Amino acid sequence: MIHKEIVIHFIVYNAIRQLMLESAEYSKTELRHVSFKASIQALRQWEPHLNQLTHSKKWAALLQLYQVIAQKKVLERPGRREPRVVKRRPKNYQRMTKPRHLMQETPHRGKMSNECA
Repeated sequence: MIHKEIVIHFIVYNAIRQLMLESAEYSKTELRHVSFKASIQALRQWEPHLNQLTHSKKWAALLQLYQVIAQKKVLERPGRREPRVVKRRPKNYQRMTKPRHLMQETPHRGKMSNECA
């Protein structure tokens, strides 16, 4: 079932990307300016409307959907940086490098030993 769910996610992702591509071509904009999130939101809003229409009227509604998707553009953000870094500090525990029954815990830095008391 997990495999099927992953495949369905890929199918839906590709269908939305295809919708974005058709919207960009219809409105003569670049694909990189079409927002993925806005496309999903527009599709969710238009779904009940599209389901109620007959086949002949769906094309006109689909063209309107293309226009709505293309109107919400991703803006250029000059100077924006997204560095790849580790945000959290590592824990003070050692890594498990041996099987659990062979592993020996070593004293950690900063802990007071019982002998100092």
